[in-house]
Amino acid sequence: MSWRFRKSFKVIPGVRLNLSRSGLSASIGGAPITLNIGQHGLVGTASLPGTGISYRHKFGAVPQDGSPALSLPPSSAPSFIPAIPAPQLHPVPVIQPIQEIRSASTELLTSQSLQALKQVIQTAYEQREDIKAQLGFARWDSVDAGHKYADWDSGFLFKRLFKKAFQKRKYDAEMTRARVQELEEQLRLTTVAAQIEMSKEQAEPYFRMRDEFAGLSECAAIWDKKSRRSVDQIRERTIANENIERQRVRFDVGGCDLIAWEQSVPHLQNANGGDLFVYPGFILYRAARHAFSVIDFHEVTVTAKMINFVENENVPSDSQVVGQTWAKANKDGSQDRRFVNNYQIPLVRYIELTLKSTSGLWEAFQFSDPARLERFAKAWNAFVTSFESQAPGEKPQGVN
Repeated sequence: MSWRFRKSFKVIPGVRLNLSRSGLSASIGGAPITLNIGQHGLVGTASLPGTGISYRHKFGAVPQDGSPALSLPPSSAPSFIPAIPAPQLHPVPVIQPIQEIRSASTELLTSQSLQALKQVIQTAYEQREDIKAQLGFARWDSVDAGHKYADWDSGFLFKRLFKKAFQKRKYDAEMTRARVQELEEQLRLTTVAAQIEMSKEQAEPYFRMRDEFAGLSECAAIWDKKSRRSVDQIRERTIANENIERQRVRFDVGGCDLIAWEQSVPHLQNANGGDLFVYPGFILYRAARHAFSVIDFHEVTVTAKMINFVENENVPSDSQVVGQTWAKANKDGSQDRRFVNNYQIPLVRYIELTLKSTSGLWEAFQFSDPARLERFAKAWNAFVTSFESQAPGEKPQGVN
């Protein structure tokens, strides 16, 4: 169809994602031009409809020097480190400066293998924002023109005395209404509609992992670790070896407006950077309206560890108190009696989750209920090991 009011409009192609044991592949667009992203690089296919004639061109091979690819090599498989309870009691001789825990800029975070996918999403979002702004003004104009026309059309005198003016009002009402309809259709056509197809071997563990994530989001407290600083335990009279800044956040199962998919995905709120959305095969990092990254799932390393935390705030209802310390403590953890009104502080068992990638992703979270994260860890590992990450005849690499 031809567009009457916005000639620069560009229909955004759909995205088909295929997740199987061999990894993630993506097809963007359709005949006559299709881009295929997969473990062999970016391949373009051009065809002449109705002739059976097509042409394929490889835009670049996946580097063989260990650079990111869409396949899953054993060395890059994301995994959880086994939880090893260990109180933080080791002294640090020198106080270190504050180290901020946050990811790199969105320009650097996107995996090289997913740059084409990001570009499609970026183009769609920018165009949608432009259309939304125009649609807002168009709707206001349509309401105004409709009221002006209705006022005269419902009356008797003006539409007969001023026929040309009346016809102009009718024309304006019809044109503004048509403009709204066209912009609404263009808005619909700029949505990146993702069709994600998973084989049964990946679909079952992915959705089970999502279910366990929903349970994890029900922890009484989830914190984003924003920064950390090493502590001189003797000078600061504490048994803690690290001073951290943290902020409460919420996890949930939802979606991101950048990609329209019928299923909900795990959503990790982030107080010190972009939110994370875990899709099958990739993680979408959303820092701001126009700033986001698409990170290949296989580039992300996920680790978890138990900690005994000196809790100065209220202890969450689902946490376990494993001991007591003092606001001012001696090197051996006993009460430093030189301080008046020296009070006890609970030691609470928490668990920390860290996500890192070769492109610069670095996020850390703390959870009040270790058992929920351990169940999520098992489900995550089951999803990871569902991929073909071993040579023929070789046993899968998992967590002991």
